[in-house]
Amino acid sequence: MAKVIFGNHSAIRVPRTERDRIRTFYRDVLGGEITREGDQKDDVRLDGFYIAFLYEDEGVALDESGFMKAIYLELKTDNVEEMRRKIVSFGVKVLEVPDPHLYFQAPGGQVLRLVGIDEDLSRYEGTEHGEQFVGQAFE
Repeated sequence: MAKVIFGNHSAIRVPRTERDRIRTFYRDVLGGEITREGDQKDDVRLDGFYIAFLYEDEGVALDESGFMKAIYLELKTDNVEEMRRKIVSFGVKVLEVPDPHLYFQAPGGQVLRLVGIDEDLSRYEGTEHGEQFVGQAFE
């Protein structure tokens, strides 16, 4: 059987009205580099992961509630508490999830979970013996 893995490039449609907040958040808060900036699309690099933000008029991209039903992405950091403070102080929407990690909605609507780079996440992978997390947000 052929091997399949997730790549390090992603793209997402976002409301054009969120462009300035997206740029500020991914560049200034998360420390990403905007490698290409334009009216229709921005390309951002976060330590080897590339994400394209495709700016759409209202009604074309998912709205805030649509992203709550879409994929949740994981964001890793080497200093969870410092990054948590920066993210929350930026003014993101913090989500109440029965899990010790910070779940939040970034500018543009994407839902992210903040974890430590070296954190043992085996309980989420089903590779740890014992109790496994089943979050209400995913039911």
